[in-house]
Amino acid sequence: MKDKILIFLGDFITKHRYIFFGLFLLLFIIGIININNVKVNESLTDYLPSNTETKTGLKIMEEEFGTLTSIDIMLDEINEEEALSYYEKLKNINNIDIVLFELNESYYKDNKAIYKVELINKSKEETNKIAKEIKNITKEKDTYIYSDKFEDPTEGVTLVLILSIAIILVVLLLTAKTYFEPCIAFIIFLISIVLNMGSNFLLGEISYITKAIAVVLQLALSIDYVIIFMNQYMKEIEETSDKLLAIRKTISKSISEIFASALTTIAGLIALIFMQLKIGGDIGIVLSKGILCSFLTVILVMPFLLDKFKKQILKYKKKEKKQVNSILNKLSDFIVKYKTVMLPIYIILILVSMFIIPKYNYVYNINSISSINKSENIKNLEKQEEVFGKDNNIVVLLKNKEKDFEKEKKLATEIKKIKGVGQVTTLATASLGNNISIDSKLNYNQVAEMFNVKKEQALQLYEFLTLGKEIDASKYEASIFELLSFIYQNRSLLPIDNNIKETIENYYQSMSFLESKNYSRVILSINADIESNEALDIVEEIRLKAKEYYEEPLFIGNTINARDLKSTFSNDNLIITLITILFIAIILMFTFKSFGMTLLLILTIEGSILVNFAIITILGYKIFFMSYIVVCAIQMGATIDYAIVIADRYMQLRKKKDRKQAIVGTLHDRLLAIITSGLILLSAGFLVGTITTSSVISSIGLLLGLGTLISLLATMLFLPAILYTFDKFIEKTTIKSK
Repeated sequence: MKDKILIFLGDFITKHRYIFFGLFLLLFIIGIININNVKVNESLTDYLPSNTETKTGLKIMEEEFGTLTSIDIMLDEINEEEALSYYEKLKNINNIDIVLFELNESYYKDNKAIYKVELINKSKEETNKIAKEIKNITKEKDTYIYSDKFEDPTEGVTLVLILSIAIILVVLLLTAKTYFEPCIAFIIFLISIVLNMGSNFLLGEISYITKAIAVVLQLALSIDYVIIFMNQYMKEIEETSDKLLAIRKTISKSISEIFASALTTIAGLIALIFMQLKIGGDIGIVLSKGILCSFLTVILVMPFLLDKFKKQILKYKKKEKKQVNSILNKLSDFIVKYKTVMLPIYIILILVSMFIIPKYNYVYNINSISSINKSENIKNLEKQEEVFGKDNNIVVLLKNKEKDFEKEKKLATEIKKIKGVGQVTTLATASLGNNISIDSKLNYNQVAEMFNVKKEQALQLYEFLTLGKEIDASKYEASIFELLSFIYQNRSLLPIDNNIKETIENYYQSMSFLESKNYSRVILSINADIESNEALDIVEEIRLKAKEYYEEPLFIGNTINARDLKSTFSNDNLIITLITILFIAIILMFTFKSFGMTLLLILTIEGSILVNFAIITILGYKIFFMSYIVVCAIQMGATIDYAIVIADRYMQLRKKKDRKQAIVGTLHDRLLAIITSGLILLSAGFLVGTITTSSVISSIGLLLGLGTLISLLATMLFLPAILYTFDKFIEKTTIKSK
């Protein structure tokens, strides 16, 4: 029945090859049109689970205070007088809302000054324009400017893609049976990539991580399909002069293997959807869609290309290279010779790796890891941190609709007493000069003096303020908060000159940075590492103190975000691992109809995953939690293909030969295929890891590259020993065909 279906598919696809090519050409054009309509989300916090404190706090903060952009500027070789002068210059730049600077060790040290610039609701274009103005003003000094908004998370991706294509070209030229194969391959790649990336507009947006890795990984993960299809075709055309018959046979004989390979890869990727951190679903959906596009393009478009370019394929057919075969034969003989040694070695490696699991150094903050190739922006940040240390700022949102600044002032005083707390910034404790604070009550004479206006004008302002209140305006004392709010809201109606309006607007902008209609914002620094228990203890102590004054205070910051992510990680990791193994186990059972083979193949690749992260831990590297989950899913889903290729050929040969001959034949027939595929994926991983400047993307690339190398070695060196040793177990647990 299965053979009849495969023969039917071969006939049907070959017969309608022109229709399929026309359809894919149309989809290709649609993809080209839509590829630039895909929005890219550069914020990881948008993918946080909705029930986390960070997500809740960020949502409220954006609604109440607007979108905040921070820019840190450090100037070198600067004296105190110059530092104050530059402070005034920065404050005078248009569209800058807040500049924080004081002559203390938090802002001025070792003849270096750091200024904290805050922008509210500014577009990327406005932010870049402000950055240019800052650079222009500070050009006479050595200036180090940093903002997370200046990071280009996809920097280096184009170079990675070019180098990946170059590596694929070299590998195909070395291993292909015709020099024309790379031309066929790149047509297939181009169509499938455009279909995948162009269809992303249906998702609304994708993350910057997904955009950065999608194309390269789609290429690396699906190269097998082209190689398998092309190798089968080259075999078929040697046996028949009927080129269409060769294509039909190629489809019938290769579709099952390619489908199984695509399915296992998709199984690993689709499991990412179950992550609580929604970026996992984003990566999983786009990469799974890419694998599906590659599979369909190979099966439905390649027959047309093989028919169209049959003359060129045969014209540039390569002669069999005895040198390559000799090397592969020697490698095969070595593996077979030492098969009894390989299994104990692998078991020891896995056992050691299991003991190392509790020592994994997981981290949950992006700044806890760094890329090999650092951007200028990150280098500037490191320069700042060398002098002023790492920032660990916390924002506390307090429900303060009644605007009780006295209560806010008391809380700020209490927080300052907590050990480990640095600076505390609140509107209630901010000084406006001359011992005046936001809740100071002033009469019209004092306001006239403060804003340098005539007393008559100030009295007239108070008359507007007290209109309808039956209060003597000449005796009324208004708080600064009440006064600024009233003037700002009615500035177009009040008879005051433009200079006063501008002054009031500046005061009001400063005030609105810390105070909204419903909330007060407290900004404080903690003298503890972001992910340390000490930082969490300090936060909880502040929380307890805040609860004495306010209901449900919300905390936002890297320490809280890391805690939220850590709380979801263990559950995510367990669920995704189990789902990945379950999906792949089902596919393997259908493929081999053997419980023993399914178990052994999964253990082989799971073992290589353990060895991968054990090596990383021994070398002292930190493991970013999301990189761990993504790489485990991809390594399991993609590199299981190498094991399937070996196991499938072994099962075929085992029907005719003894186990030793079957192992020898399998290695002779399949080593080149898995080496080709493995080299491409590990090269892509290492290129992503060493060239991209994003720490998260770099981490995923390096871990995937190393993981692929280990899986490749495990499949080549250890799997043959496993198959040889457990041959009887496989036979007894295999469902016999009737």
